[in-house]
Amino acid sequence: MKTICGLDEAGRGALAGPLYLAAVIFPFNFNFKKVAQNLKVKDSKELTQKQRLAVYEIIQKYALKIDREIIGVEEINKNGINWANIEGFRRLVERNKAGCYIIDGRWRIPNLGKKTACTSCVIKADRNIPAVLAAGIVAKIERDLLMKKLHLEFPLYGWETNSGHGTLKHLLALKKFGLSPYHRLQFVKTALKNFKYNQTWQKIVF
Repeated sequence: MKTICGLDEAGRGALAGPLYLAAVIFPFNFNFKKVAQNLKVKDSKELTQKQRLAVYEIIQKYALKIDREIIGVEEINKNGINWANIEGFRRLVERNKAGCYIIDGRWRIPNLGKKTACTSCVIKADRNIPAVLAAGIVAKIERDLLMKKLHLEFPLYGWETNSGHGTLKHLLALKKFGLSPYHRLQFVKTALKNFKYNQTWQKIVF
């Protein structure tokens, strides 16, 4: 059977939490419309949570394999987010077997050996290649669940709703309470540098 492995990530732009990467392997001719005609399927960022969960169930049912790679904050702080993206995708391609591999974005993935020839990085692949779209949805849903668990440990930053991204509540909490062990140092430094603080927001957000 000819197969295709799609790869995507979630949490690249977040101030806190890991980078969550996923790989989904489908038969080469898989089409969401063939298995769920009324299902709305598009880039995970353009779907509601309810729509994402509906697609997630279809992915779990029809995927030949789903794999994940999580790059933690310590590695991101040490090596940078671009390294995290590249290394996460490299690990997933290395350990999964498929006819070809398509990664969302403009990347150059080194050290793939014989798999280099069948690996492509395609801008906006998550919009029109089912396996890549599926990987993006898996990464988004599962990372959000992980951030909700981390929220129970550090509830001050609102991660249950912002998933570690730089919302007003999150930035104000950083101003007031400082960093947690799950924050990305350079990301926070840049975000706070560009953040115009207004004390009246404290009353609105907290």
